[in-house]
Amino acid sequence: MRWYELDPSYWLYYAADWCRDELPGTRTGAVGIGFFELCAELWPWVLGGAALSALASHYLPRTRLGELLSRHRRGSVVGASLIGLVSPLCTFAAIPVASRVMGAGCPAPPMMAFLFASPLMNPALFTYTLGALGLEMAVARTVTALGIGLVAGFGTAALQSRGWLADLGTAPFAVAGGSGPAAAAPAPGLCRRFGRDLSFITRWFALGIFLAALVSTFLTPEMIRAVLGAGNRWSVPAAVALGVPLYACGGAAIPIVETMVRMGMAPGAALAFFIAGPATKLHTVGTLGAVFGRRVLAWYLLVMVLGALLCGSLYPFDAPLKTPPYGELPPARF
Repeated sequence: MRWYELDPSYWLYYAADWCRDELPGTRTGAVGIGFFELCAELWPWVLGGAALSALASHYLPRTRLGELLSRHRRGSVVGASLIGLVSPLCTFAAIPVASRVMGAGCPAPPMMAFLFASPLMNPALFTYTLGALGLEMAVARTVTALGIGLVAGFGTAALQSRGWLADLGTAPFAVAGGSGPAAAAPAPGLCRRFGRDLSFITRWFALGIFLAALVSTFLTPEMIRAVLGAGNRWSVPAAVALGVPLYACGGAAIPIVETMVRMGMAPGAALAFFIAGPATKLHTVGTLGAVFGRRVLAWYLLVMVLGALLCGSLYPFDAPLKTPPYGELPPARF
């Protein structure tokens, strides 16, 4: 076996060439080419993101995060926002952590900062965004997540000073998944955690890449630019609306957005999609409302949706994002 045959990219590009040779000019072949070439482009970043996720989960487990957040009773909105950026927890997992720490007496503002910032960025998402969309978008997502965390924290303090959300730090919250044998189970080792994270993200990335291949095959650049292109005043609101049905997982969304950016999606619309998507997932909305109540849920959706609209509209980079090129798709027919 030659050394280059050990590289997964070799076999993925080989599969793409097979689709090109055996299914020329067909939509099935176009989907196959897009799927395998995107896989060849992104698989190293999937490995790197899974490794970072495993390291973050190993060294910052939920108990450790709770200790960091509750160490100082007064708390720090800035510190909690930064912890949210490096936390490996999604919103669904971050909600019980914030609930427990607030139940132990930690003030609400830093907990809200952590809760709002955590789903928007983590080490794995930064890696995936860096590989697919470049450093510019990865930094923009990080800065935006930090800003939304700060707005949530200081905004919560301001609302409490005016009597709104006044009982947020004292109300008895329901805690999801916080007791029982599962909670006492020993944490898996680093290698096993890496295997689990890699298996999880590979499934979602594969789904996202398949959907991205469908988008590149069945939609034209003209259609993307008409709805989501730069210069369209409705591109950012449209991207926020698309985040509701299309955003299932942070990793799965990246190939879809990358493909749409290649086809003419405005960078600001892409950023808005990344902000609004995590906030509008049904299980996130349901869990947040059940644990913290309707007022916190309304505050969460208000900050996230307005933050997506504002940040997407103010995103200062007008030129299309520079993404790693992959093979041109041939004209397709039925």
